[in-house]
Amino acid sequence: MEVQETENVAEKKEKKDYRLRTRGVNIKAAKKSFKDQFFMSYKDGLKMIKKMHGKGKGGQLVQRKTPRHISLPYHMSGKAAMEEACDWIAQNTVGKYRPEYKGIVVAVGEVETVSAPRVIADQYTFHTDVFINQIVFIPKLGDQYEAKVKYVQEGLMVGVVMDMITIHIKQNDQTTEDQVSIDDKILVTYNGIRIKSSLCHLKGEYVKMVEKAEIKEEILEETEQEEAEVKEEVEDEDMEE
Repeated sequence: MEVQETENVAEKKEKKDYRLRTRGVNIKAAKKSFKDQFFMSYKDGLKMIKKMHGKGKGGQLVQRKTPRHISLPYHMSGKAAMEEACDWIAQNTVGKYRPEYKGIVVAVGEVETVSAPRVIADQYTFHTDVFINQIVFIPKLGDQYEAKVKYVQEGLMVGVVMDMITIHIKQNDQTTEDQVSIDDKILVTYNGIRIKSSLCHLKGEYVKMVEKAEIKEEILEETEQEEAEVKEEVEDEDMEE
């Protein structure tokens, strides 16, 4: 009986461990941080600033501490809820144009509380002031940036710089010669920006191909299948004639 009980205990423990590994994960603990949901982390941004300084392009990517006044409802007055709300507000600035810096926020770090939460008159909210640590990309006219092509149509291509900032590129004879297509990495010369409220996109001119995208096997198979279907249609038409 003792042996059987020991086996049952061991079996139960094994099943419990399996459940914890597969389904018993703490959702809040496993939840991805807002900071991990974006293309660049704050630490990566700081590293890139140092790298750009080394190449003599330190002005393109800068570290800024932005003051922000935040008001939240009473039910978010707890420390954890307040911190999460401030993080969420801060992360919503990523990808937005900041006129005071003439640049685009590409990463957000720690949100520092400047003043203790306070209530004003009989409002149903409490107020606090914070500093948001940000990495800001400030494009310079005439500078060249790498972009990944996301869309191609006649006369225009759309790409992303640093995997997040949209840039519109005019096609020219060189793009036709290089046969630029989706997922290719290209070099573009920045020549302007279009801003609408906090949204924006860069404008640039194509310079050269940096890296050609690999053709996926699935695409090759689809292309071969399409070619075979077209060939069959042509042969059928010839037979009918």
